Amino acid sequence: MAFTSKSLVVSSLLLSLGLAGCQNTTPLSQSEVAPVSSAVAKNITQTQSNYADVRTLTIAGQVQPVSETSARLLVNAAQTQPELVADIFDGKAKTAVPGYKILLINRTNSVAAEGRVMKDGSIIDNRMIHRGSKALVGIPVVNGTAVLAQAQLLDLDIIYDDPAKALAEGEVVKPRGTKLTKDGVSVTNKKVTVQALTLPNFASGESAGGGVRFEASALVDGKPVTTSADSAFQIFYTATPDNAKGF
Repeated sequence: MAFTSKSLVVSSLLLSLGLAGCQNTTPLSQSEVAPVSSAVAKNITQTQSNYADVRTLTIAGQVQPVSETSARLLVNAAQTQPELVADIFDGKAKTAVPGYKILLINRTNSVAAEGRVMKDGSIIDNRMIHRGSKALVGIPVVNGTAVLAQAQLLDLDIIYDDPAKALAEGEVVKPRGTKLTKDGVSVTNKKVTVQALTLPNFASGESAGGGVRFEASALVDGKPVTTSADSAFQIFYTATPDNAKGF
């Protein structure tokens, strides 16, 4: 199996993260490039990732349409590989479990061009989240292997709105959604299943690609919430330990 030269930095680590002894799981791996066939030009390659374009968010039985699946991975300071933290639970569990952390995001959003003024006076696009979920997932690492079958849902953040509500007259962009997981709101019975996870070559600068198949659920303020995806990552962010907001 051939790899592009740009992927060697990260793939040398991730190739060792197979899930020996686990069934129906896929290792946390760098995207592999398929062998070149006679029907494809030699300088055009294809990944072997096999993800659909499907995602769901349901709150108390009400479907909240979402249109994008993205992720934010905690990486090392050099941004060359996932950051192996000493305890994915941050001391909140009885036993420390080393592993990786990734934020899996489903959302519907609007982007207003040049719609936000920063403190330094610069003007950037303003991304407004109308509805969506952020599932913070910890992936235990055992004997050098990332064990997707033991993934833990560490936190779940939810924003929602009424997708059937029409815009006010004269408006062209829906307002931001309402945060369900406000301070003081209980999030209990947290569960997650991760069937597959593939990272894009973030070390070379890729900010999309890879993908995930997962389902997470919880009771948020007593309301059952489920979010899932079988999708490539439309946007793939990284965060370092010194700038780990959300982790």
